[in-house]
Amino acid sequence: MPKVSILIPTHNRARLLRKAIASVLEQSFQDFEIIVVDDASDDDTRDAVESLADGRIRYFRHAENRGEGASRNTGLVHSTGQYIAFIDDDDTWLPDKLAAQVQLLDACPSDVGGIYTGYFRVDMENGETLATIQPEKRSNLYADLRSYNWVGTPSTVLLRRECFYRVGKFDEQLKFGPDYDMWIRISKFYQFEFISRPLVRYAVHPNRLSAETSTIL
Repeated sequence: MPKVSILIPTHNRARLLRKAIASVLEQSFQDFEIIVVDDASDDDTRDAVESLADGRIRYFRHAENRGEGASRNTGLVHSTGQYIAFIDDDDTWLPDKLAAQVQLLDACPSDVGGIYTGYFRVDMENGETLATIQPEKRSNLYADLRSYNWVGTPSTVLLRRECFYRVGKFDEQLKFGPDYDMWIRISKFYQFEFISRPLVRYAVHPNRLSAETSTIL
């Protein structure tokens, strides 16, 4: 059983997906599995995954497009790791991202359910860094998250598997922000900790699978 299961939902982004997976394979921490969930792509996504030829990569495909929440849930169902990490198919990780998070979560008490990190907002067209986002909120975030998504993009998040035993799966009926909804639900029972330095490159463009949001209501 790997320490970390890394879930990557994807749809028609084979070229970007290769880069996302490559950034995972280049991590200094290597005890992981990668679960790619192809949400009914009609490009060469399967070939892109198979071309990487790494036994830790597992590929699952939806016969029809089911959306972000369902894709994350398919990944969860097939995951086996103690910890669950996410990376969207258009983002990339810095090489020590996973090592830093695992080390911190291992050292945290059991009431800390997850770790999130800072990140760079990067223009996907020209690679320019538009902003550096650093976390501001830790510990009990339930009240704070009700008004603003302080945790942010799933690509920065590492969670204990037990969080999902407590709160259930992603809400597949939400077309927008099922990740944000999940952070709120987890924060009812668990605390969040953060690593302030940016460890993710978050791609900025008009057609993200997981759009950054500030509020649900």
